[in-house]
Amino acid sequence: MQFTYKAYENLVTLLRRYNYTICSYHNYQQAEKSVILRHDIDLQIEKAVKMAKLEHDMNVSSTYFVLVSSNFYNIFSKRNQDGLRQICQLGHAVGLHFDEAKYEEKETDMVWAMEQEAALLEQCLGREVRSLSMHRPSPKTLEADYAIAGGRIVNSYGAEFFRSHKYVADSRRNWREDVVQIIESGKYDRLHVLTHPFWYEDEEESASDELKRFCTNRGRQCYDDLSDNIRDLTEFLRKEDI
Repeated sequence: MQFTYKAYENLVTLLRRYNYTICSYHNYQQAEKSVILRHDIDLQIEKAVKMAKLEHDMNVSSTYFVLVSSNFYNIFSKRNQDGLRQICQLGHAVGLHFDEAKYEEKETDMVWAMEQEAALLEQCLGREVRSLSMHRPSPKTLEADYAIAGGRIVNSYGAEFFRSHKYVADSRRNWREDVVQIIESGKYDRLHVLTHPFWYEDEEESASDELKRFCTNRGRQCYDDLSDNIRDLTEFLRKEDI
């Protein structure tokens, strides 16, 4: 499967052709054949918004998981907060993407840390957070089957969704299993599909080209942000010089 918006659209069409109902973490049991669509926002909220618009046009609701401790974006900046709220307005859920590595050198109660970060995200969104996914989960975390906020917040890596569902992901821009073949096989009544919006474009590109453009655009965005904060920035630095 290519990493293009058309390929993703075709994936959704295929799921529907094989009678899968696109569900959430909270209502999948109501469907005879269900698929939960999930997206991890690791690097860039703008690309997640674009994917959310595409899904909205296909009458699809999915879940977008966002980090609150990312070095790549600040969820409380106006631009990013507006983007996350737009994803919600398009009919999707936004959940917490939790990075356990932040706490690995501390004697921290992981469930407490998850609940604290979820509360921060709720402040940002102005709405309840009802799901959580792990960012690069360790084997220990995968085995833990955490109950978060007394079960109010679904753990997407809990046994219910990581073992009782057929889980397939495009991590590191690589489908480790053929997701199309899995759908067409008819073997699974419960699917859990993870994608990373960062990798998807209008046309197929290599991972290296995608990352190069991301780094270049980050520099340009940095300049624009500097311009918003330093009057007459061109007296010191021109955009074409970076």
